[in-house]
Amino acid sequence: MKLQPASRKELTHIACGTTLCTVAMWVVFAALHLVGAAPFDYRVVLGGVVGAAIAIGNFALLCLTVQQGIETEDEKKRKTLFQLSYNGRTLLQAVWLLVAWRAPCFQTVAGALPLLFPRVTIYYLQITGRYKPEPKKGGGQAEEDADATADAEPEAADPLPAAPASGDEGGEK
Repeated sequence: MKLQPASRKELTHIACGTTLCTVAMWVVFAALHLVGAAPFDYRVVLGGVVGAAIAIGNFALLCLTVQQGIETEDEKKRKTLFQLSYNGRTLLQAVWLLVAWRAPCFQTVAGALPLLFPRVTIYYLQITGRYKPEPKKGGGQAEEDADATADAEPEAADPLPAAPASGDEGGEK
C-alpha cells in the first residue's frame, strides 16, 4: 500500500521532528558527559539511531493502518485491524525497549527516549499552530472511526461494557 500525500506530509513532519529531537538528545548527553554525569559513546548514538527508526517506523505503520481502515467497509473488521495494529506496534516498541536494556551495544535511555519524540513533535506543531486538525465535514463513519483511533488508540477498542443505565443494578440497597 502506498502512502497518500497527506500521510506522507505528516510522516515527514514526524521524521524531521524525531530526528531533530534525537540530535538534541545527543547534545544533552554530550554536555552531561563533559561534567561526568552521563556517558557519551557509540552506544548512545546507536541507541538514538535505532530508537528513532523504530519511532518513525511505528508512525508509518499507523498511517498505513489508518489508510487501510478508511478503505474497509465492515466496522468489525476495521476495529479488529486497528486493534491488531495497535497491539503489534506496541509489541514492537516493547521488544525494542527490552533489546535496548539488555544488549550491551545500546545505551538504554538513549534508545528509549526517541519513542517519545513523535508525540513531542505533534505537541510542538499543535502549540505553534502549524498543525490544526481538519474540521469534520460530516464524512463517513470510516473517517470518523479512523480519526478517533489515530487520536486515542487505547480507548478506541474499549473491552469493558458500558455501565448499566439504571441505578438498581450492581449497587447496594
